[in-house]
Amino acid sequence: MAVLALALATAARAQPAPHKIIFDTDFGMVPQDDAFALILALHSPELEILRVTTVAGNFSVEQATADALRLLEIAGRRDIPVYRGANMPLMHEKSEYATQHHGEWWSDAPPTVPPGGFAARKEEAKGAAQFIVDTVGAQPGQVTLMAIGPLTNVAMALRQEPGLAAKVKQLYIMGGAVAALPDGAGNITPNAEFNFWVDPEAAKIVLRSGIPIALSPLNVSRKTSLNREWYQKLVAPDTPLTRLIRERLGPVFDKEPGRTLLMFDQVTVASLVDPSLVKTAELYVDVDANHDIDYGVSVGGKTPWPGAEGAQKMAVQYDLDWDRFIRMFVERVTRPVPSR
Repeated sequence: MAVLALALATAARAQPAPHKIIFDTDFGMVPQDDAFALILALHSPELEILRVTTVAGNFSVEQATADALRLLEIAGRRDIPVYRGANMPLMHEKSEYATQHHGEWWSDAPPTVPPGGFAARKEEAKGAAQFIVDTVGAQPGQVTLMAIGPLTNVAMALRQEPGLAAKVKQLYIMGGAVAALPDGAGNITPNAEFNFWVDPEAAKIVLRSGIPIALSPLNVSRKTSLNREWYQKLVAPDTPLTRLIRERLGPVFDKEPGRTLLMFDQVTVASLVDPSLVKTAELYVDVDANHDIDYGVSVGGKTPWPGAEGAQKMAVQYDLDWDRFIRMFVERVTRPVPSR
């Protein structure tokens, strides 16, 4: 028995500790990619979700908060608190263009009822930026930020606490589109990606902060293709989450059986779980915050260029092992959510 106990203890020590993450998101209910990314994180023992923080982006911050609380309730993870963050970008104001394209970050409408009703648990009283400052400050070098929406909360935290950047272990970002790499066009303007376009000023602050960054731009997202066959594998088991997926995503494939969906935030989460899933290039990346034709455009280069002297080098994802990624995604999402 002593030998067995020693072997078990040795094996336990050999397992790396899970990444402690703050999950910062412009959350939207399934079939939004934020919801699938959170579901993947909940099913990944490599990750310990400390808290979820919400920000305006895909929807208003009020809607993002209500939906995040409800998904955690459906998943049986009411133990994970949710902190509401910024309800508007640092400077970007509502425009006619914004109202006619994807995203309701500018909205102040009350949230619509999530599937099954509002969650019993409410958001915490403390704001998201203050929570980030307090948590990272209390655990320097131990907390990873997973930022899959506009970077407003992170930028506000960095502004509030100038020494914060040096205390963040690492920062995984879904954002940007890098023209120097394949598949680098934008998805909200010809060259700007949505998350960076919503708050270019915040993106510029964060990218220049000096935090070790792994950037997951549109370039790598465009290597994905969720089709009906993979959807059917996702909903084959019967769990509370797969029932939600079937209810919300099933009509999309019923209407358009040949449709394929890109996967954005899911890749960002998966790349922290298993970095070997992606290929990266070391580039300096900066964001255009000038209010003109290139507002929100991210630019990457092997060396700094005029105007981007403050740009920092980071790992930029540009390719993906799609087969391994989607098999891991389906296998994990269809598991029962581990209890804590």
